[in-house]
Amino acid sequence: MPAFVNSPFQTPQLVQKGVAAYLIGSFSQQVGNTNLYVTNVALTSNVATVTVQQLNGPAPVVGALVSIINSASTSGLFNVSRAIITGTTIDATTGAGTLTFALTHANVVSAADSGTVIVEPAEVGETVTSSGFTSVSALIQAPEGDSQFTVPFVCTAGASITAMTATLQRALKQQPNEWTNTTGVVTKTGASTYSAGPVVEVTLERAYLYRVVLSAVTGTDTVIAKIGG
Repeated sequence: MPAFVNSPFQTPQLVQKGVAAYLIGSFSQQVGNTNLYVTNVALTSNVATVTVQQLNGPAPVVGALVSIINSASTSGLFNVSRAIITGTTIDATTGAGTLTFALTHANVVSAADSGTVIVEPAEVGETVTSSGFTSVSALIQAPEGDSQFTVPFVCTAGASITAMTATLQRALKQQPNEWTNTTGVVTKTGASTYSAGPVVEVTLERAYLYRVVLSAVTGTDTVIAKIGG
């Protein structure tokens, strides 16, 4: 997603119930999972190469998440959960090819194997530097009557960002002088540690528009921020 712009050409996205709205980064709801099966496995220099046959779904891409069950080689070494794909050579005509991903272990000689594979599309982060970032906004439709609501808020950053504050802000109209902080703050304190978050819930809300402001950022890496309605 682009950064926030005070312009009528940038309209807020509508938050749908049960669907996360991405304020920083993105995720395609239109791309489904891919089903494959294993025919061969090998491991060299902590890189696993799994030969597969695609059954259905979109072609796997680098950065997608691969999960494998029922592989028997090396006592189930290649059974992984949501490992990040680092390379793919799937033939578009036959569906045969390979997937590679990081796997720490002694080398394993190429050998026949079997197993079930699912590849899931991954979230795509937005690169953020020490200058910070202000997200696009999203519109939440308040429930009927006088009911207040809770806004679930998630913000995660890559390991190269060792400090960051992500603050969820609210407004009734998309104009610069109206945005105020909610109680929702995610605070990152290390490569993979948070003193607050990365998941928080902002209760007793009645505003319409929400956005995320990143500040006090140390390092450069990708960030994903999303809210629910």
